[in-house]
Amino acid sequence: MKNMTRRQFVVNSSMTVGGLITAGAIPLGMVSPNLAYAQEGKFVESSCGTKGKKILVAYESFCGSTSEVAQSIADVFCKQGARVNVRHVQNIETLSSYDGVVIGSAVKSASWHPSAIEFVKENQDMLKQIPVAYFLTCLALYFDTTEAQDLAESYFRPVLTAVPGIKPKAVQAFAGVLDYGKLNMMFRLVMKAKMKKQGIPEGDFRDFQKIESWAEKTVWPLLTGV
Repeated sequence: MKNMTRRQFVVNSSMTVGGLITAGAIPLGMVSPNLAYAQEGKFVESSCGTKGKKILVAYESFCGSTSEVAQSIADVFCKQGARVNVRHVQNIETLSSYDGVVIGSAVKSASWHPSAIEFVKENQDMLKQIPVAYFLTCLALYFDTTEAQDLAESYFRPVLTAVPGIKPKAVQAFAGVLDYGKLNMMFRLVMKAKMKKQGIPEGDFRDFQKIESWAEKTVWPLLTGV
């Protein structure tokens, strides 16, 4: 038997899974990102500052667009003179040195991604001692309606329910990105059908002016008491 490379395995598996999704044998929300995406996302991680309040902006992202939102938030804090780290949730070892934390996630199955919720669960003892804010990115906010806003805000419910001891100072949902070029062929077909039904076109719907305004006028004062 010929050895199969990891790439070949992912490609072959994604085609199989894609067929099962199309046939309805596997629910869309159960698909692993490793099988859904055609290319690895570029996840931002950065640091700034040497003095002042120390803030962590932690995130979970599928293809990298949520990590760019996290970086945009961090940039605002950096301009305020803070020490800021932007980190993927899986690359954070301790919260002991932070004065405040912002945590964000892309949406999966009408919820924060499970790994982001798990991060809050595992670190809840520390998070109870410092100011915390939550954000998420989702495609529901392509529509600028009260109904869409209510739907997006409902995506926070799983993490708020799972870790009720954490009382975020602020929560905010932002529009996300739909980029079919980052999806493998079969998953792309499924998503195109789903998004067409919902009336959501391909595109980048993030409003960075809104994101930065939230970070500066809402989150920064709440995290630092300024």
